Amino acid sequence: MDSSRFTRIELFAFHTRPSFLYSPIQSGCWYLILRLTCGEKISYGECMVAMNGKSIDLIKWGDFLRDIRSSTLKEAFEVMNQQRHKWSPFQLTLLQSALTGMLQNQYSWLDIALGSHYTHNYGPCNKGSYYRTLRSCDDVMSNRLFDESIAYFSLI
Repeated sequence: MDSSRFTRIELFAFHTRPSFLYSPIQSGCWYLILRLTCGEKISYGECMVAMNGKSIDLIKWGDFLRDIRSSTLKEAFEVMNQQRHKWSPFQLTLLQSALTGMLQNQYSWLDIALGSHYTHNYGPCNKGSYYRTLRSCDDVMSNRLFDESIAYFSLI
């Protein structure tokens, strides 16, 4: 695995379906996107979080990401495995999808093995099993994330 370290960790929250998402957001859920940057490589992870009528403090919710700050990809996977008992299923889903996307970026043969640019695992929001690795990373995507999100949290 590459020994480059994460240079930026960004978390975006949406309470309505963003324009780039084709699937609907279930009622009572928030849609979260995690963007990891490691050198020139960017990876996205996503999940829907059941809110049950509550609001979200994105800084508090995303605090678990401090554990992977300045980590290499390998170290981040190790931290995730060590800390998984402390994190919610939503947090694990979000981070795992972003780390898997970063791994696919580093090893292009995984795309061939997977047979697709997208990995899908759809499930009900309240079970925390929804994720899809977003592979498009361009200026338009970045602008949409900032324009359409209602909350943003970043670790540098």
